[in-house]
Parts: sequence; structure tokens; C-alpha cells
Amino acid sequence: MTYKAFFTSLAASCLIAAPVIAQDINLRMSTSAPEGTIWQQQFDQFAADVAEETGGNVDIDIFYNSQLGAGSTVVPQVMRGRVDMGAFSTAEIADQLRDAYLVSMILYYDDMEERVCILNAVQDDYQSLLSPTGMKLLDWTEVGSIQLSGKQAFTSPDALVGVRHGGAANPISNLYWEKLGAYPSLVPVTEAASSISTGLIDVYPTIPMFYMFAGISQVAPVLSKVDLGLPPGVIVINQGVWDGLSAENKAGIERAQAKNQFQARSKAFYAFENQLYDMHRSNGGTVVQSTAEEKTKWRDGIEAYYAEVLAQSSPEGLKFWDELNAARVECGQ
Repeated sequence: MTYKAFFTSLAASCLIAAPVIAQDINLRMSTSAPEGTIWQQQFDQFAADVAEETGGNVDIDIFYNSQLGAGSTVVPQVMRGRVDMGAFSTAEIADQLRDAYLVSMILYYDDMEERVCILNAVQDDYQSLLSPTGMKLLDWTEVGSIQLSGKQAFTSPDALVGVRHGGAANPISNLYWEKLGAYPSLVPVTEAASSISTGLIDVYPTIPMFYMFAGISQVAPVLSKVDLGLPPGVIVINQGVWDGLSAENKAGIERAQAKNQFQARSKAFYAFENQLYDMHRSNGGTVVQSTAEEKTKWRDGIEAYYAEVLAQSSPEGLKFWDELNAARVECGQ
């Protein structure tokens, strides 16, 4: 079964279609997520719930596959209200507000349960951080776990020394790769497969969904499961657009969010991600996992990395970091 057929079949079996009803308000939502994935399943369900809970007054029209442009170019449009809303990675938001990336720091969360607890606790604080951008945080969403892909295994940081590294979505995370001795460069996911194929890079940090969808698995058949991060994504709406909605429509959107809360969506997302590892193996690919000793090595110097990132953060970012750490202590009790 091809990737496209697999995901299309899954989406068709899972999606609940929204009723065809008259809409008073149309909101355009941008995302880089491909169609036929669990991203589409969850975003389409959200749109259907919004239509139902607002009595058909609000229609969310979702543009998948970066139809409105790459995230880095669409985020400013959401800030200005030219695009109503979007689902973005925090790396994409960080292009406009560097401190937005603090919730996605490498190796920050110990496990999924702790992460959900922390993110729920700091949601209002994150909104305060975002406020100067003119965007309102509607909810958290998922991006996927950070793994490494290549033609060979990269389960230990020792394997990255002197290696041509595909970098990531932003220079903040590249500080980490540099500390490990790699030579990172910013390579967008759309160019990852060709860059590996031509030898421009040797290793590419990726999330399993894009690893399977962007053709990376075909040229980099070894996926090293190193679990370097669990970065959340965000669903944001232009603040002016939100303020222009009626109280009834705002309440309807909030009821729609409550129907499928972040914890449940997160659990479903990562259950689906686990299926991708099995699918990769069934297609002849390899998944290797870091040993306990190797996992310890990935954390060597992590506090120094955090300190370097924080040294370039704003006072508001440092305040948010304190709030994030306070929530981490509370959630760990």
C-alpha cells in the first residue's frame, strides 16, 4: 500500500463530515500539514465542531499543504489579519517572536503526561507572550517528535561530530547541533530529500510525519529514534478577527475546543506516529533506537545550551521561562 493510499484510507475512515449549512462568517486557516494525515483529521474535526457549536455561523476553510504560503511567510499575514488564522509550529512563530520557541526547547519535557500538564498550566502566560504580535492563542496542537534520519544510524551524539547536518526550522535549535560538533545549515523540509540524495547533507532532524510524507524515508532509510524533543504547535487567530466575532460565536468556538481537548488529541496523534514506525519497517526501512547510555549523552551540556538561548531572550521571554519551570516543578509533584 502506498503512503498516499494508506493515509487517505485512514482519513476517510476517521473523519466526521460537517453538515452542509449556511455560514455567516468564513475564516481562512493556513497550515503546512499535508492532506490525508491525522493533522487533517483533527483540524477538519475542529472545523466541523465549530460549525456545529456556532449553529452554522462560523465556517473555517482550511488550506493544507502550505497553499497560502510557507509558515514563515503566512505568520506575518495572520499578525496583520490578511489571513484569519493558522496552525503553526513554534519554530515558525519564532521567526517573528524568538521567545515563542521556549516551549519547544530540546530535551525539556520528560514525558508526554508532564508536557501536557505544563502546557495547560502556562497557556495564559504564552498568550501574554504572543500578545504583541497581534495573535491570539486558541489552542495547542501537535508537530511530532524530533528524530534523526540518514543513510546510517545516528543514535549517539558522537556520530554527529564533523557531520553535515541539515539543521532545522530555526537557528535556535541549531545552537544545540553546533554544540555537539555538527555543521548545521538551514534546510527546509521540502529540500531535505534532495539534499540527502545529492550528498549536500548527511543527517536531517525530522518528525515522523514529514519523514514519511516528504520523500525523506526513500533516500534516508535509517530513522534513528533519539526522542530529542516533543515540540508543540499552536492554533492562532488574528486578535482583531477574534475581537470582531460575536460573543455567541466566540463561545461556540470555545465549546468546540472543549469537545476534543489537547490531551486526547495528543494521545491520538502519537499513537498514529507509532504506526508510522511500523509502516516504515514494513516498507523495508530501518528504525534504530538510542540505548540508555546514548540517551544520557544527548543531555550532556543541555543546561549550557539553555543558558545560551536564554542569554538572547527578552525580559518577557525570561519571565515566561520562569513560569514554564514553575509549572514543570508543579507538574512533577
